Formats: sequence, structure tokens, C-alpha cells
Amino acid sequence: MRFKCLVWCALVGCLGLQGVSLGAQASNLISDDAWQLVSAGGAEARMERVAVKDGPDGNSSVIRVTISKTVDPFYSVMLSQSVKPPLAKGRRVRLSFWARSSTGNRVHTVLEKNGPPFVPYASVTPTLTSQWRRYVATAVMPVSCAPDGAGVRLQMGYKEGVVEITGVALQDMGPDPQVAAAAEAIRPDAVQARIRQYRMADLTILVRDASGRPVPDATVHVQQLRHAFLFGCNIFGLQPDNQEEWQKGYQRRFVALFNYATLPFYWGSFEPEQGKPQYDRLDAMAKWCADHGLAMKGHPLVWHDVYPRWAPTDPDEAIPLLKARVFDIIKHYGNTIHYWDVVNEANSSPDYPKTGTGAWALRDGPAKLVGTALDWAREASKGLDDVLIYNDFNTGQQNLALLSALEKDGKLPDAIGLQSHMHGGVWPLEEVWNAAQRFARFGKPIHFTEVTVVSGPRPQGYSGIPPRGSWLTTPGGEAQQADYLASFYTILFSHPLVQAITYWDFSDRGAWQNAPAGLLRADMSPKPVYDRLMKLIHGEWWTKADGKTDGRGSYKLRAFYGEHRVTVTAADGRTAVATVPMPMGSGAKKVTVVLK
Repeated sequence: MRFKCLVWCALVGCLGLQGVSLGAQASNLISDDAWQLVSAGGAEARMERVAVKDGPDGNSSVIRVTISKTVDPFYSVMLSQSVKPPLAKGRRVRLSFWARSSTGNRVHTVLEKNGPPFVPYASVTPTLTSQWRRYVATAVMPVSCAPDGAGVRLQMGYKEGVVEITGVALQDMGPDPQVAAAAEAIRPDAVQARIRQYRMADLTILVRDASGRPVPDATVHVQQLRHAFLFGCNIFGLQPDNQEEWQKGYQRRFVALFNYATLPFYWGSFEPEQGKPQYDRLDAMAKWCADHGLAMKGHPLVWHDVYPRWAPTDPDEAIPLLKARVFDIIKHYGNTIHYWDVVNEANSSPDYPKTGTGAWALRDGPAKLVGTALDWAREASKGLDDVLIYNDFNTGQQNLALLSALEKDGKLPDAIGLQSHMHGGVWPLEEVWNAAQRFARFGKPIHFTEVTVVSGPRPQGYSGIPPRGSWLTTPGGEAQQADYLASFYTILFSHPLVQAITYWDFSDRGAWQNAPAGLLRADMSPKPVYDRLMKLIHGEWWTKADGKTDGRGSYKLRAFYGEHRVTVTAADGRTAVATVPMPMGSGAKKVTVVLK
């Protein structure tokens, strides 16, 4: 997820839209006469209202924006206004507008929080045609907004050209029934019932002597060794050869809590000089992870950001290089890394046309890009047990549409990755459940890939990323972080299709956006959330049982999916040990342990 900041350099007038027709539907929450044109950072644009005879849906005038000079980012030119009425949590809102462009311009239209961080609530990003078309985005409000707490922006600074807009409407469509259903689904009793149903299975241990006869009254001890569910974090702070105390603490606490690590393969930092990828650095990290029993994921292979300065911006030149990169990295780590974020955030890639990846997505569409890259990865990983993931922070309609297009072409990823960076405020727990439910329709495993919850209030006075050291963790923030993440993890652990949760970042040291986002403080001391997760992952959700066999030499228990050590001791002191794998969703298991 990208953090947006905007210096509001110039407000060039206000215009109204006449003749807007909403029919007998809900009233419009935005005003026809409150639109402001914003041009920032040296961008040049002008706005005028013009009368038209062919206006859609009865509209007789339109706003025409002529963009004569663009600069990065794309939101350097926009139409903007605040939403005067309050918006209530749990209400479904619909943002719609009519638009056309004789120059084929792109418009990112969004309802978002006013002020940084600009958290989006509903958005749609069409490439306009010369014909009038209506565009619609709907969403359920995850939070309540006070009057003027949200705004509607039509951001169009992608390229020079002419854009015409009319009939912009934001409507409150009423309470969303999915919110009520989610409230029922996240009740503690419902959550615990699902955990028992989907994360556990019956394990029956049959104890026999060397002749195959049952051994009654034998003592059985069952100890879980590892989870089948992937509990992980990015491990970007790992320095395998560093013997400093802070690094020892980082390593020790990571392996104590997690069984899964995400390694950095950002193209621009992995291969800052063409033809010289930094395999030595990543090899050392991967070896350390393998030596400590961690499953690994590489992140990401194809992305528009952290793009090498040397790499071409022409898609026809970039595509062969991207293909070679996917093949080289997957084959290099064929026996080590078995999870890959093949493509990252393709829905946003067209917003970055000055990179080869972005230009490719803009030309051919995000779904084509993702499908092609997944084809490469499947070919490269042939014969390997790899899981190929598409990863995105977009958890709404745009991402659903992309995945639906992949499904139609028979090119769905092996797993769907959903990000949940919450630097600007936590998701309601109902939305946590609903996000998983929305993507469950594809029947694929769901990975929550980038979970961030901060443990201190954002410092005031910064429109962008605060300076390092200014965003501090606090005791109250740490308590809230612990409470929220305990609920967040528990709800997702109960969802039948969620198979992985990856936190982002492990410690406050070097955390993204300079935020106090870690489970550890910068000195590697654990925050309360670390201990809470330890009690869940290696306590409440960890099999540890003792008992005795019955008269038939049988002992039965309910065990979490994963790997277990079973130790059996007979009354005469004979002992046998067996390792019992219980893969995810494999169902009831019977194992025979022979005492010799």
C-alpha cells in the first residue's frame, strides 16, 4: 500500500454541475457547486463549465478539465470537494459519475479520508473513452466520518489531455446486511467453534506390542512441534553474520514465535546494477531461515515500485527482462523457497506509467499482466511444490474484477494475498471477516500478507511520512495494539480459507513509514502484543496432551493441524516415539505406535 501526500499548491476556482439527475434514489451527499480544481507541484490545468446537447442522463452541462502539463504523482491534478454530511460506519455508499475523454485519459475517482493518511473507502479507476460512460464504485464504510471528514477526488494527472465529467454522486444506500452477518460471525462462541472445526481434527493413537496386541494403560504424551498454518512476518531486518546483541534478540524472538518468513526480492535493491543480482545476500538469509526451520516466501517478483533505475520504461523492452527475472529467481531457489508473491499490486500499476511494469499494465491491463507473470512462474516452478500468489492492498471491487478476469481465463493464482496495513487506523473486526469472505468466492487459499497495526499515535504536523524517531510507541498504544491483533488473528485463524498471516514489520527498528509498527520495540524488547501472540500460537492453539490408553490400547484427542511428537510409555517402562504429520485440512488421523 502506498502512502499518499499532496502539497495543495493551487486552488483554481469552483464550478457547479447543472441538471444532475439521481432519479428517485438516495439523495446526493456532495454538492453540485463545490468542486475545486487542484493543480500541484508544477502541473498545469484549467477547468470550465460547458453546455452540451448530448449530456448523459439528462445532464445539460459538464465540467471540462484541460490538462496541459503533468508531473508525478498522478494526483497532482484533481477535482476535489469535502463531504459535508457525516458518514456512518456500516452503511453502504455508492460513488458514481459520467465521464468521457477524447484523449483517452485515466481518472482515479476515490472517496477517502480527508487529511493524511488518505485512507480510501471506495474507488474506481477507469480509462475513459470518447463515449459517455457511467462508472460506479460501492463500499461499506469501515469507520464513521464526521462532517468534512471525508472527501471525493477525481485524480487525472496521468497525462495531458481533456476530460469531461458530469453527474457525480455520492449516495448513502443504507445499512449493509453483510455487516450484521459479520457481527454474528465474529462472536467469540462462533469463532471458537470454527477454530475447533477447521483448525483441528481427531488424532487416535493405537498402542500395540511387538505381536500386534493392544497395550492398555500405557501413558501417552502428545507435543506439537510445528503448525500447518503459516504464522509469519517479513524478516527484512535479518543480518545472519551480525553478532550484535540487538540482532541476536531479533533472531531469537523471530524463530520462537513464527514458522514462516518473507524475504525481500525488490528488483531495484536486488539488482541495482544490471546483470549483478545480489544472490549472496539473499542466499545467506534463506540459508539461515532454512537452518531454523522456517518456511519462506519471496516478495515480490513483478512490481511497479522499487523499479531499477537502469531498467527500461518501454513495456516491450521490460517484459523480457521481467520474464527472465521470474525464471532465474524461482529456479535459483527451487529447493528452498516455495511461496512467491509473483505480482504485487497490479491494480495500481497503471498509475506508474514511467516504469516498464506500469506502462505494461496501462497498455494491456492489470489482469493480462498478472496472468502472463503467473504463466511464467508456473513454467519456472514446474516439478516444484510452489505456491504462486497474487498480492494486493485493494480488497474491493477492483481486485475482485481482476481475479474474476483471471478465473475466466483459467489463470487464478494458487493463493490470494490481501494486505492490511493499518497505519491510519484499524479495520473494524467485521471488515476483517468480510474481507476474507469477499475473496472466498474464488475457492482459493487466502493469505493475509502484510498486516500492520501501530502502537502509538501519529505525530502531528506531517503531511507525508514522519521523520525517523518522531513516531513513538506508547504504553497505551501498545495495549491497544495487543488487544486488536489478538482479535484480528483469532478471527482469521477461524476462517476456513485463510492459511497464512504475515505481520509487517517485526520490530520498530527500520519499520515502514518510520512507524512504531513492530511486535518488538527498537531495542528488541517485546511489546505486549508479542506475548499475546505467543500465548495464542504456542499456547491456546498448540497441542499438548497427556493421557492413558483404554482397554483397546487406544487414546484419542483433538489436535491442531501440524506436526506432533507422540511419546508412549508402557507400565513396564518400554518407550516408543513417533512423529505424526497432520497436514492442513487432512481430517481425522490414526497412527499405530509399536512398543518393542
